[in-house]
Amino acid sequence: MNYIQSLRNIIGTRPIIAPGSAIIVMKEKELLLQLRSDTNDWGIPGGGMEIGDSFEETAKKELFEETGLITNHLEILGLASGKEFYYKFPHGDEIYNATVIFKAGKVSGNLKKDEESRELAYFPLDSLPELNYTTQKILEKIGYIVVEEVENEVD
Repeated sequence: MNYIQSLRNIIGTRPIIAPGSAIIVMKEKELLLQLRSDTNDWGIPGGGMEIGDSFEETAKKELFEETGLITNHLEILGLASGKEFYYKFPHGDEIYNATVIFKAGKVSGNLKKDEESRELAYFPLDSLPELNYTTQKILEKIGYIVVEEVENEVD
């Protein structure tokens, strides 16, 4: 049983702070995304930290488990935390993500889905599928996608 599941057994669905890592994998100008089995939407690979793990170890472990890819080259792109990274899962669990965002340099291995991934695919940054809320916010934070603000005209 993992750390988050252990907490959930004690506190149920109430909000928790969930430390973890998210990993950006680029192939040329395309971003690797996974169609997540738990939320049925597209997101970047990543997951929660286990007791005793570092953010880097978490990133490498999650990347391998969710995609089959291996890297020893991680660059920190930013941090994602606070109220805007609150998420309520479809089954009711509530979390406040505290995530280190990494970019994976050289990757090796072959793409391989696990039980958390329904599909893995690379997408051009200018034509991404509909993303889950957390991935959308992470990509905005690191400048990979830009949200166009609409100015209201005043009469």
